[in-house]
Amino acid sequence: MRVVELVALEHVELSEREIPQPGPGEVRIAVHVVGICGTDMDFYSGRRSAGYPFILGHECSGCIDAVGSGVTGFTIGTPVTVRPNFGCGSCDLCKQGRDNICTNSRGLGVTIDGCLAEYILAPARYVWRLPDGMGLEKGALIEPLAVAERAVRRAGNIAGHRVMVLGGGSIGLFALQVAQEYGAEVTLADPLVERLERATGLGAAHVIDVTVEDTVTAGRALTGGQGFDVVIETAGVSETVPIGISLTRPGGRVVLTGLPAEAAIVETRWIVWQELDLVGSFIYEAENFEQASRLLHEGKIEGLGLVTHRFALDQAYEAFDLVARRAGLKVFINVHEEDC
Repeated sequence: MRVVELVALEHVELSEREIPQPGPGEVRIAVHVVGICGTDMDFYSGRRSAGYPFILGHECSGCIDAVGSGVTGFTIGTPVTVRPNFGCGSCDLCKQGRDNICTNSRGLGVTIDGCLAEYILAPARYVWRLPDGMGLEKGALIEPLAVAERAVRRAGNIAGHRVMVLGGGSIGLFALQVAQEYGAEVTLADPLVERLERATGLGAAHVIDVTVEDTVTAGRALTGGQGFDVVIETAGVSETVPIGISLTRPGGRVVLTGLPAEAAIVETRWIVWQELDLVGSFIYEAENFEQASRLLHEGKIEGLGLVTHRFALDQAYEAFDLVARRAGLKVFINVHEEDC
């Protein structure tokens, strides 16, 4: 089978590997669509390390191609996506349903080879049947939307509240939409005009161009100096963490979803004085995946409109180069072209 391997810093190549055979409890998926995300770019750029060669990709959809022994509920040709972080299933966290923070987990495209391949294996319990009528492209958006849905859920009941989203990438734009769906008034800040325009088109109450305005000054002005009830950090850079804290009203909540390469420096006294809740949100649990699937399927979240570029598998080098230049928003690589 054809695969795309990260073989060196900022260099991916098309290669070949043996088609894997599913073991007990596993299914094999013929991959159709893979989305490139920030985690992929962390490995690509060297902000995170991987042993070369390594197959990236964890946002994907495809069709069941083969099933291992003991697997029920899937037939050949079933359109699916994957929850790509596999908990061990036996630790206390997994038994509590918190497999997203299982310390023994394996992650496609993170700790094990990922989805930029014609075929992948996954434990059947982590494979998600797509709703009837949902296309494979939309199915590949369930995973990033689930990240945003969990972040908004971690903010608590936000109905009627003012929310600031820091970062206008795909996760930030999904968080914007989910927060609006749950009843919040949302402001979004980003340095790229194209993303701010897209946020406005998606209904953002306000946008802040951080290259023109000081984010804290502008944000506090929008709230009469009080600050936002909730700030959701999605940019994944260390500088935005203290900005988010400064933008939050007394008694408010800061939700951190990004994974900065460098440590953030924050004024902890301010967190104490203002009695802020500072919470992390890491990927998702099963209920977030289910809710993301429902929101996309019912058309309550704009998904495909965020896709700006599509490439074939043998164009992966061009796809990664484009994302590295921040020239696109959600970029897809199409692996198998035919439908299930």
